[in-house]
Amino acid sequence: MFNKLTFKRKSHDPLIDDDLLEQPMSVAEAAEEYACAYDDVSFWTKCKRYAGSIGRSGLEKAFTLYYATEHKNCTFAHKTAIYGALGYLLTPIDAIPDLTPLLGYTDDIGMIGAALVAVGSCIDDGVKHQAKDRVGRLLGEGALDGVRAFEDCDMDAVLSVWLTASIKAHDFVAPDFWASQVEAMRDVYLPSAKVYVYEKQGKVVGFYALTNSTLAALFVATDEQAKGVGKCLLAHAKAQQKALTLTVYAANEPSIGFYMSQGFKVASEQLNEHTGHREYVMAWASA
Repeated sequence: MFNKLTFKRKSHDPLIDDDLLEQPMSVAEAAEEYACAYDDVSFWTKCKRYAGSIGRSGLEKAFTLYYATEHKNCTFAHKTAIYGALGYLLTPIDAIPDLTPLLGYTDDIGMIGAALVAVGSCIDDGVKHQAKDRVGRLLGEGALDGVRAFEDCDMDAVLSVWLTASIKAHDFVAPDFWASQVEAMRDVYLPSAKVYVYEKQGKVVGFYALTNSTLAALFVATDEQAKGVGKCLLAHAKAQQKALTLTVYAANEPSIGFYMSQGFKVASEQLNEHTGHREYVMAWASA
């Protein structure tokens, strides 16, 4: 189907001959050629500058592609299609997307639409939610309730959630121990992980931290527990990896029960090097 679509080249290289610019190219050719034109800074700069011209629908589609790159199913070929479509949107960086219709669509939206279909296996409800949330915040409408990527301004809220939830869940460890770990969380552990937060009515009420396939942390504010926040965070984490491992204190029975209800199994047992308490290594793998 998409092999029948053709797009005109846009000059992203001063050495491209004018005659070549007049020659149509296929979706695959466009993706291959314009993937190198993509970079994060330019993407967000252009989306912010031309949000009104791109429009809500265009922004949502572009952001869906952007967040699809984080999905566990996203292969190198998928990323080439995504970055090719977004790179095409960025060309040239100092102008709004081309408005000359081709086959009834603008070239830019046509490229993005083709890429969305090509990477459909990398798009789930979590990806769609992140895209809609980012559009809403970009357009000044506020954030949606749900999971989104961590931002620097979230640090204090995340640390507060972590400290209070840690003290509540681990009454067998002195509260002073958790307080002594706050700076390490701020300066070492969180910056080295991929972190996502759950925002509810503009307030961060939970988060998880992922280091490769290790779920290094998942915490929910004490007054928001047992309301589905943890399940949403864990489902989002599962979308990032085909398998996950985590450690949980053996004395933390509620958390063990939660993870087992979500498909995790105890894989091994060990002593925590910081507290000396017994803990389980739990594992999950997608079917």
